[in-house]
Amino acid sequence: MNELSNLLGLGALPAQTKTDMAALKATETAKDFEAVFLTQFVDQMMKTAGDTAFGGKDQAEMWRSFMSEAVAKHLVEQGGLGLAGSVRNMLGAYTRDTGPKADTLPAQGVKG
Repeated sequence: MNELSNLLGLGALPAQTKTDMAALKATETAKDFEAVFLTQFVDQMMKTAGDTAFGGKDQAEMWRSFMSEAVAKHLVEQGGLGLAGSVRNMLGAYTRDTGPKADTLPAQGVKG
């Protein structure tokens, strides 16, 4: 059983539900990744606005980081740059069940 199943008291989940949960987790992870990327991007862009736009040098440093994060999260909610979709697809490629792995198959000619 996985951690989420234990927390929810679901016990063993059907394979389809586990697949759906993995897809949901991959989507959320991809969106979080895109938000972090966009936060850095927006923060660099806001640095060009100058300190006076945020009330002076001391205030600018604090408010710019909050504003950058808020703008980035909003952009991701609105579809972002499309980066989350690519990241989700890449994560999905690593989590898909593609059958037995080569290292788990019995060796040829070895009797077990």
